[in-house]
Amino acid sequence: MHAGLIRTLAAVLLLCVIALPAQGAEAASSLPSVKGIGYELIDATTGQVLLAHNQNVRLAPASTTKIMTALLTVMHGDLQRTVTVSPQAYGVEGSSAYLVPGQKLTIRNLLYGLLLVSGNDAAVELAIAEAGSVPRFVAQMNAEAKKLGATNTTFLNPDGLYLPGHLTTAHDLALFTRAAFTYPAFRQIDAAKSFRFPGDPKPYTMYNQNLELWRYPGAVGGKIGYTVQAKQSIVTVATRGGVTLIAVVLHSDFYHMWTDPQNLLNWGFAHYRQVGVVQRGDVFGHAADGARAVATAGYSWLVGPGQTLPAIQATVHWPAVWRKGQPVGQVLVRLAADDLATIPLVASGPSPAPKKSSHFLLSTIAAVFAVGFVSVLWRWRSRRRRRVRYRFKRRI
Repeated sequence: MHAGLIRTLAAVLLLCVIALPAQGAEAASSLPSVKGIGYELIDATTGQVLLAHNQNVRLAPASTTKIMTALLTVMHGDLQRTVTVSPQAYGVEGSSAYLVPGQKLTIRNLLYGLLLVSGNDAAVELAIAEAGSVPRFVAQMNAEAKKLGATNTTFLNPDGLYLPGHLTTAHDLALFTRAAFTYPAFRQIDAAKSFRFPGDPKPYTMYNQNLELWRYPGAVGGKIGYTVQAKQSIVTVATRGGVTLIAVVLHSDFYHMWTDPQNLLNWGFAHYRQVGVVQRGDVFGHAADGARAVATAGYSWLVGPGQTLPAIQATVHWPAVWRKGQPVGQVLVRLAADDLATIPLVASGPSPAPKKSSHFLLSTIAAVFAVGFVSVLWRWRSRRRRRVRYRFKRRI
């Protein structure tokens, strides 16, 4: 009995040792741990969705709302314009940039107050400065959301303070962040760790509340938000190896608000690699004389688990005559039934000069001969007339 028990225990231990590598491999390929109710991880360049869960569930966004507020502001352009702080922006509840009525500030200053310290007063002042009133600005926020393809978002204010019905989704918020990051001014302000704010009565230094800028290698921006109803919500944008990813997490908790986006980003950077689907200058057709149809831009795609490389379809039409750089077709990048990008093709050189036919050459020679013959005949007749006149004069 004793020997049999020993043999049994040895067999169990052996099975456990054999199973360990398999368990490790399974753990390595598992999905990241995220406590938030809804999340999405996307490629900032293409919008490719790498990972998502409850991404279309409508949730209160808290101060991540301010990404849309800042987006509309930078879209309007003039960040150096000076505005006077209105009484309506003074004393707005929640986080504050401590604006004072009558204070003179530039739009850029207000954006720092909006994105670094999540000033609700800065959000209200920007709405008034850009649209004339908060309701008109909110209408613009919703219109821009629809334009970006965000079908599950309803904004009721520019600051994110809780109101029933003020809702968005992880997917829609990723769309807003991606659009905002196409503007250099937004990227610069959003990435600032600190800013010397021209406060009243004296300037003070504000520090970015997005601690991921210090904690996560490659972090270049994002936005945090909190209300009792929205819990902890956070957007983190990071760049590594030429790839920029956007991680959105809604309704997390205090203990996981920083690790949730980090886990998503770590998983994305570890499992995906960038592949060039089309390179700028790639050739997709030749004309009879050797001119080429070349791509004017490149397009890359992240390849990872469950992701398929997009297909490309080139269409080239050579006109009878063309010039260098003239459009001669396009390359369509597609994944399944979705059109991802359309890249113009242009001619690498001009069309050749028309060749002279033998008939044209003979006609040209005949014309030259005729002109020469007429010229010789005209000169002969001119000399003959001069001789006749000379003889006539001699006789006289």
